Amino acid sequence: MSESIANSEAIVKYGGLTNAELLLVYFRFKKYLENLDSNLDQQQISKPIDTPMGKGVVIKKVPPEHVERFRKTEYYRLTKLVVEKLEPIAEVIMECDDSLQSLANELR
Repeated sequence: MSESIANSEAIVKYGGLTNAELLLVYFRFKKYLENLDSNLDQQQISKPIDTPMGKGVVIKKVPPEHVERFRKTEYYRLTKLVVEKLEPIAEVIMECDDSLQSLANELR
């Protein structure tokens, strides 16, 4: 961990999380939600698997009613809500703390 990130972690915490930790959570959830929405928009689900030839991904088509039902689940709504709530916080962190720009770029 770079010294500048360590310094900013010692200075600023929100709910017990450092700025770097908040960015990590935000970008990981955002990327996960974007992939999930992309699959749902194509009426499919995917799952990583191990095969004798290495790692792979299984993709299965699902009917539109399954997509609609999934988007109404507590899991999906909470995931979306977390991303929406963390977005303005992540934006402020990136605007105010230049030392975290390389981390933000890496996480995107």
